[in-house]
Amino acid sequence: MAATVLASTFTLHAPPPPARADDLSDAVAEQMKLDKLIADQKKKLAAISAQQSKIQSQIATTQKDLDELNTTIDTLQADLIKLQVQVDQVQINYDALMSQEQELQAQLDELEARRQELQDQLERRQEILARRLVAAYKADQTPLLAQILEADSLADILSDVSYLMELGAQDVALAEQIRQDRQDLARMETLVEMSRRSVAELADEVGQQKAVMDGQMAELNEAKADLEVTQRQLDEQIAQQQAANAKLAKNKAALDAAIKANGEASAQLADKITKLAADQGYEDRIPSEYSGRLTWPMGGKISQEFGCTGFYMEPRVGSCAHFHQGIDIVAPCLTPVHAAGSGVVLFVGYNPYDRPPKAWLVIIAHSDNLVTWYAHMTGKAPAGVYVGAQVSSGQLIGTENTTGHSTGCHLHWAVLSDGVFKNPRLFL
Repeated sequence: MAATVLASTFTLHAPPPPARADDLSDAVAEQMKLDKLIADQKKKLAAISAQQSKIQSQIATTQKDLDELNTTIDTLQADLIKLQVQVDQVQINYDALMSQEQELQAQLDELEARRQELQDQLERRQEILARRLVAAYKADQTPLLAQILEADSLADILSDVSYLMELGAQDVALAEQIRQDRQDLARMETLVEMSRRSVAELADEVGQQKAVMDGQMAELNEAKADLEVTQRQLDEQIAQQQAANAKLAKNKAALDAAIKANGEASAQLADKITKLAADQGYEDRIPSEYSGRLTWPMGGKISQEFGCTGFYMEPRVGSCAHFHQGIDIVAPCLTPVHAAGSGVVLFVGYNPYDRPPKAWLVIIAHSDNLVTWYAHMTGKAPAGVYVGAQVSSGQLIGTENTTGHSTGCHLHWAVLSDGVFKNPRLFL
């Protein structure tokens, strides 16, 4: 009878099916998958960081150019458009990064679930083993001799003994499984903790990149606003000049005389400069060909391009009733003017062929057939700028002003190539 009761007791508390052999290997695979996803995220973050570093440098340069008006307004606008495109691309990359956050969290949740499953399994096995040991202890209180004496037959006796021996083997196996489960759980907890830290670190890095991106967007918007203010100011300055020009245009006779005089003065000075550039005295310092490219001498807004124009103050050239032989750049008065390239100064001073008021010019030879003109500047040369002086590209050669036949501050920049005025943009 006792054997029957004992058997039914152990049937109620039978051990759970053994754990799959690849439980831990599956978890390790999940962790490796998570690690790969984290590595991919970090790689993308590094790419975004590199983009942001480049953008930051470009924003700083653009802001410096804007503050100092080192380049033309249209160039600044183009730079800001390029920057906006780059910032938008970073935003796209960042959004793609954030969209993977759900997948990353899902992988971590899966790993957590496997760890919890292993924990639950271990606890169930420990509970079953405890109950089995308690039942075995209670069964042991009934002497084996008494069980034999109470047995109905020899078959019952052998069955009881065999069962008790089998029970011991099951307990040993269950204890061994619990020991293995504990080791697996410890490894699993290590994997989960490592993954949790990696995900947390990644979240911090993503947050930092978001802060950088927001800061860059704010700086870009600030630069755009500054450019709009500068452009409005220069537009007002140009409008004032145009109004002054329109007032002058009412005096037709005086206008015709001024146009004729301007054209003659420019042509006469051009002839003189061409001869100076070919003078043997400069031969050893002026190369036969200029090897570099010219740069903008001053930042600002282009008020008049090279070529045929409707601006009535310009002289007739060829088939054009009015032809502008350079590029006019408008900026706040006294904006610094820089040499567009290295060369030798051929002329500094007021144009001797101008009718009063005369324009102050600096003229630089970059080769014996390439010369640049800088007109309407302040009537005083900076130190180091004199006839015969060697100047380097970007060197200060004067400041923008309104000397000569000008109705407002601007720089007339011209390029004389092979004795002919050509579009300066061709040499930039």
